[in-house]
Amino acid sequence: MENMDLFGKTFECTCGRTHTIVPGEVVYADDALAQLPAVCARVTDGRNVAMLMDARTRAAAGAAAAETLSGAGWNVTVLLVDDPAGGSPVCDDHTMDALAPRLGAPELVVPVGGGVMNDLGKWIAMDRDLPYVAVATAASMNGYASSNIAPTVDGVKRLVYGRAPQAIVASPAVLLDAPYRLTASGLGDVLAKSVSSADWYLNHLLFGDYYCRRSVGLIAEIESLYFDRPEDLRDGKPAAMEALFAALLLTGVAMTMAETSSPASGGEHLIGHSLDMMSSLDGAGHDLHGRQVGIGTVLASELYRRVLAVESPAFVAPVEAVDRAFWGPLADVVEAEYVQKIPRLHQAVEKLSAGSTWDEIRSALSAMVRTPESIRDCLVRAGAACRAADIGCSRERLTCALIHGRQMRPRFTVLDLAALLGLLPAAAGEIVEAFA
Repeated sequence: MENMDLFGKTFECTCGRTHTIVPGEVVYADDALAQLPAVCARVTDGRNVAMLMDARTRAAAGAAAAETLSGAGWNVTVLLVDDPAGGSPVCDDHTMDALAPRLGAPELVVPVGGGVMNDLGKWIAMDRDLPYVAVATAASMNGYASSNIAPTVDGVKRLVYGRAPQAIVASPAVLLDAPYRLTASGLGDVLAKSVSSADWYLNHLLFGDYYCRRSVGLIAEIESLYFDRPEDLRDGKPAAMEALFAALLLTGVAMTMAETSSPASGGEHLIGHSLDMMSSLDGAGHDLHGRQVGIGTVLASELYRRVLAVESPAFVAPVEAVDRAFWGPLADVVEAEYVQKIPRLHQAVEKLSAGSTWDEIRSALSAMVRTPESIRDCLVRAGAACRAADIGCSRERLTCALIHGRQMRPRFTVLDLAALLGLLPAAAGEIVEAFA
């Protein structure tokens, strides 16, 4: 599989940086769990391991992994993360506080699961300065190989920079046996790359931010295996699953290479994160991260199409404060994030109003962003979430996420550019009605 030989390598890049790719090892094999003791032994000289799992991931691979390690002479402490009332585990400060007194003195952390377990394990490893090995149970998200953590702290979705795992272990049979909505979530997460890469390049063009073409192009050779034939994922074909999992791992590598989540997380992710935060405010349920992000990618792609269709832009004054009535008790922490972006909003207006900058940016970004129709078609054919109703969300609620998502992070995205052009909030309802 293209670029899967990068793990553990160090190389000089055309971007001017030297990249060292961590994790150093990926085991994707039928006997992956049997190889786990040897993998762990290559990571640490210790023998005390803390394994994180929930009830579902314990059944999928956690119990077998713990038994395999114990049988090989490891001292295994299983930390079962309980389901909160009416839901499944979350990665937040409350969960971390509950886990802390149960950890003991591990020398290695092994999270077994997808996004939540992986983020909790990564967070613990960072706080305790420990190595960790990820055991994947579903091709559900792009964070396995990245150093980024996306926890909720004080009610707000944050981005915390941790460390990538030393190794990733995954059994094709386990991934294929995972609930399909998890696989569909992974597809939604990896499809975000079209928008997030454009957002990253936009920041490079406007503000001179670092940008690495190599990291953006890591999955170019394998995208067609799931984008052009999404039915193969729905039908459980091993080649499609391998391609999706490789794309998710390489997208995580891209974030580690860039030392930022920008290659894989832009305006489309802010829409999904806003839905999570709205749930924390009113107690309503939310769906899987990637299922929300897939829909956010459709909406952000349509925003890009409308933005790039503007030939003679007339910019509105940047909004200097967040909508405190909307964010309620989270307003203070959201505003603390948003105020960091205000100088960039003014800088963007100044830069885009000068000379031929607007035309140059339109030309540069037009070739990067997929059409919303093509993304929605891929999601539909894959049997993935593509409309508000699919994620148990009203159109009004999704419209609010589209309008307010840009306020929750300092990152400049297409959501901000659309707001400076007056397309948001004006066109938000129309876009949601037409595409979601």
